Amino acid sequence: MPGFQVADWPNGPPIVVNQGLGDARARRMLVLIDGRAVYNPFLGGVEWQDLPLRIEDIERIEVVRGPNAASYGANAYQGVINIITRSLYEIEGAGVLLRAGPHDFRDAQAWIGRSNDMIDWRLSASSREASNFRDLNVPFRMIQERIDRQVLNAQLAWRPRADQKVNLRFGLTEGGDTVGSRASSSNPPRATGLGERYFDAGWKRHYGEGNEYSLRYYHYGRSFNDGIIVYPSKPTIAPVASLLYDRSYAVARHDLEFQHFHAFSEDLRALWGLGLRQDSAKSPGRLAGLGTVDGSQWQAFGNVEWRFTPNWLIHVGGMLEKHYNTDTLFSPRLALNHRLAPGHALRLSATRAWRAPTIFESNAREMVTWSGGVADVDTYAYRALEPERLDAVEFGYLGQWPALGLSLDARLFSNRYEDFIDTQSCIHDPETIAVNNALIEFHNTKLGVNCPPAILSIPGYQRPVGYSGQRWNPASQLFPGSPLAAPEYVERRFGHYKTFYLFNAGQVRVQGGDLALDWKNERLGRFRLGHAVIRIRAEGIGSDATLDVHNVNKNRDFEASAPHHSTSLLWGTRLPHGWRLSAAAFRVGKMKWANDGDNQPAYRRYDLGLAKTLGLFGKSDELAINVQNFRSEHPEFRGNYNADGSPREGFLVERRAFITYRLDW
Repeated sequence: MPGFQVADWPNGPPIVVNQGLGDARARRMLVLIDGRAVYNPFLGGVEWQDLPLRIEDIERIEVVRGPNAASYGANAYQGVINIITRSLYEIEGAGVLLRAGPHDFRDAQAWIGRSNDMIDWRLSASSREASNFRDLNVPFRMIQERIDRQVLNAQLAWRPRADQKVNLRFGLTEGGDTVGSRASSSNPPRATGLGERYFDAGWKRHYGEGNEYSLRYYHYGRSFNDGIIVYPSKPTIAPVASLLYDRSYAVARHDLEFQHFHAFSEDLRALWGLGLRQDSAKSPGRLAGLGTVDGSQWQAFGNVEWRFTPNWLIHVGGMLEKHYNTDTLFSPRLALNHRLAPGHALRLSATRAWRAPTIFESNAREMVTWSGGVADVDTYAYRALEPERLDAVEFGYLGQWPALGLSLDARLFSNRYEDFIDTQSCIHDPETIAVNNALIEFHNTKLGVNCPPAILSIPGYQRPVGYSGQRWNPASQLFPGSPLAAPEYVERRFGHYKTFYLFNAGQVRVQGGDLALDWKNERLGRFRLGHAVIRIRAEGIGSDATLDVHNVNKNRDFEASAPHHSTSLLWGTRLPHGWRLSAAAFRVGKMKWANDGDNQPAYRRYDLGLAKTLGLFGKSDELAINVQNFRSEHPEFRGNYNADGSPREGFLVERRAFITYRLDW
């Protein structure tokens, strides 16, 4: 899809954002599976590697390329991705799939399904593992990630009457990762564990042509276990033998929704509904001392579509909701479509969308504790946050030329973000504050902004000595002989002298355009060309001015958070004798990922796939080979540059090849 940025990194799931402003959690995209949200209410974002489905389960993916909170609610902020799985009645039978390749790439899946007049069901199980990043013990390639996942998925569709349908879905994901680096004491090699579960129950009743009621309950739960044990570099002076940084958490969501769709005529249709949701999270290291944090929210929404002339269609909708971290929010949307001729249309839309702060953003207490108190504070939420607001305008054209097999979807957009939630660092360590104050007084310079009183007064804050940690103490050079140059100030202490907190930054404007050109030819196959042009301007401040009125610098990271140009070209064709060939080429301009990311140099990527239907066993069997990124390796999410400006290695995406065999009977 033009305008989307996709990346991977070793410290979390892959990242998908639209039109920039992306970071490690990618909190501004709503992702659905068959209409149910898979958004992590604690940290935000989507755990892509842990979704309870496989590529083979997917029928299609619907993408809304802009905000649509009027239909989907808060967090449908930069777009919506709805993954539609295959209908049960279409996949009767059984099958197995096996994949293998270098870098510990192993993948196995088996499924069975049955269908009759009243009940359709399917059961599938899979196991996969791979080394996405390898610790090669060389500069900028010292972080590893090896994943291991087992997935169980069950689906049942029951039709008790001709006008009614009951859907039941259940899924489990278990596994873990091997992460960390041999070169890091604060991020050592270790194994993490995770578990996800979901249960989805829905009822629909149809009446008349295209009219229906629906009621749905959905439960999502996730547990993540990760404990980093840090040992002292100087045990003789360390007050304790080790410290534990507990990053584990558990999160749960319960969601109930009612919808009513009614077509008054061929030209007038309406949808309305109500929703209730309850979220909860607990984490000993990220919500330290808070126990279980939970909250409830409600939604009321409605949309009307009216074709008031044969060539004009208007869509009006809105979502009213009360989120547990915000006041009552209203998200309106107005869209107007004009048909120029059969197959050709113009569209103009304007909308307002909101993104509510996550549980972590509103309640962060990310700490390392020990018997002497608090050894380090990474992120601390000390004040209420306003929800992010987005006002967006879009103008588009859709053209189709059936005789040529050609279609074009192009648009221009302008998005204005307000109260953008960002992180701000401040000096927390008392020793470094003393140095900072002295610099301000005598040298008219500073290391940074001292933390606000609410953070400085955290009870028991004391960084123990004898550990490899961050310190900033130029006192011995700046003030020789002064108390600031004493050994206790020079000695390394655990953790970092800074703490991060969250605040509402200034305004950001994103403007640009994109197009998708699709051409189908009986002899040559199908081609899809996508191109996007994006410009980002930080119109307000990028630093918190409540502590320092002179902090008025713009956030240049966000201005560089999308490539100015990005292009993709996909091609697929069927060849004689059961052969299929596909190829993809991507060109992504340089950009910068914010918050845990860094500069990413421009890169090109090429993928190739070749498959052959064998016809040896069962109803069908196929052998395929795929080569990803076969031209060269490239850094993703974090890159570095040499002195001459040439790109250096970061999180390096390597070449990967694998073979797949699939059998259906």
